[in-house]
Amino acid sequence: MRAIQASDIGGLVESLCLRVSYELPPDVEKAIADAIGVEESPEGREALEMLALNAKVARCDRFPICQDTGIFSVFIELAGEDCIEGDLVAEVNAAVARATAEGHLRSSVAADPAGSRANTGDNTPVHVTIEPAQGDDTYLSVLSKGGGSENASRLAMLPPGEGWAGVVAFVAGVAGEVAAKSCPPLVLGIGVGGSFDRAPALAKKALLVPLDERSRDTEVEAREKEIVEAVNLIGVGPGALGGTVTCIGARIMVEPCHIANLPVAVSVSCHALRRATVKI
Repeated sequence: MRAIQASDIGGLVESLCLRVSYELPPDVEKAIADAIGVEESPEGREALEMLALNAKVARCDRFPICQDTGIFSVFIELAGEDCIEGDLVAEVNAAVARATAEGHLRSSVAADPAGSRANTGDNTPVHVTIEPAQGDDTYLSVLSKGGGSENASRLAMLPPGEGWAGVVAFVAGVAGEVAAKSCPPLVLGIGVGGSFDRAPALAKKALLVPLDERSRDTEVEAREKEIVEAVNLIGVGPGALGGTVTCIGARIMVEPCHIANLPVAVSVSCHALRRATVKI
């Protein structure tokens, strides 16, 4: 049994919060660069070139990629032989507060959402998710999502008979509704199955999967490609200027569900997919 100190996790969370605020993951930068080569609209290509330049300036000069530095979610996949000692939630909240101050990140958390909406001032409290790891290693991930991307995300409880065609139609419909307001090109995390509460969790977790990582399931991989192609047919394009690249990637996570249900959730991310994962 290995004991991981919550204070050590806090230190990692602090560094990852700053990293994701300043640096796009390499796979996302590559996806944007690749999109420049295939975008058919001159205006769309110019928008993509501006996004690539923005990412380079943010990384080199240590500026936030976007003025909306988002709110942070922390995910831990805990190996069976590992345990965490200490107050994990307190350490994570303190880490995010330190990163917010050190990085001059915008405070974007409102307490009492339907009441006073007073700003907590330090981007806390943080949502922390702990799940069993698939293998023998423990991983820590940090994801930051802005308000626009969160507003664009959707959940549907489809009739089971709609099947995969219904999932594609729902996702494409969501993209058609929100893409122009969500700083495209988009990355889509899609959760299929589980339950009313589980599908959105799967969708958000799907955004942690690198865009250049091949799926072990060829059917899931084919479906991810189909989603991207369906969304790109919408024609919103980079920066909502029109074009052929509205989506640069989709990742799908699937879990079994009740025979009477077909839950589907879409966690929308703008081009600035801010996430990082490390092995502890």
